Amino acid sequence: ASSGAGIVVQRGDGDHPPIPARAHHVGATERRTALGADGSALSTVEHLLAAASALGVDDMLVEVDGSELPIADGSFAPWVGLLQEAGVATQAGTPSRYRVVSAFELREGDARYRVEPADDFRLTVTVEWDHPLIGRQQGSWAIDSESFAREIAPARTFGFQREAEALQARGFALGGALDNVILLSDDGVVGTELRWPDEFLRHKAGDLVGDLALIGGRLAAHVIAERPSHRGNVALAQRLVRTALREGGPVLDISRIMA
Repeated sequence: ASSGAGIVVQRGDGDHPPIPARAHHVGATERRTALGADGSALSTVEHLLAAASALGVDDMLVEVDGSELPIADGSFAPWVGLLQEAGVATQAGTPSRYRVVSAFELREGDARYRVEPADDFRLTVTVEWDHPLIGRQQGSWAIDSESFAREIAPARTFGFQREAEALQARGFALGGALDNVILLSDDGVVGTELRWPDEFLRHKAGDLVGDLALIGGRLAAHVIAERPSHRGNVALAQRLVRTALREGGPVLDISRIMA
């Protein structure tokens, strides 16, 4: 896309308007992040947005022939690989950057966030589930192209076997299969092996990267998240944008925030 265009999604299966990948266009956050505008909707954008953000892609047009992006193997790695294969072009202009200069906190449901000043983008994430393979897990990563591709991108989405039928009855996880999700029984995993003992944690960290890409720029901050969710992640992205627009406070360099 042209310099300054940002990331925009465009469905090609009918008369659908383009949708900027921005926090104010989020239409749903249950089990995934979905964008919507003027009657058009596109689901499960977070994996591609995470890969694009980590690789420093500022401007991109995403054309999709359906209502949801492919889940592939349930991780971010296929998108990282495709973007690396395509190559990233340098354009004229300056990326929009958001630098937090004073700490703040946010709570949304069970999700809690603290955002602190930092010279680059760093995550510290904690998750907790009552399951013998998960329990309470915590990790911290600097988010750049190399560390994301190596430490986070291969982590797959996961779900619980006892919830699968109920979810499919409601229209979720219809593409779910053992080759694109970690399916958890009451005491283990079904039909696969974990890529890391904390693969669940790493996937939630990747989702957070993708959802925070909805601010529409590069973030310099240390985001400390406990039990993050898509709803909480998007609320945090909206808080960053809202604070920058109305207060000018913790976010600087907002010259193209309304693009």
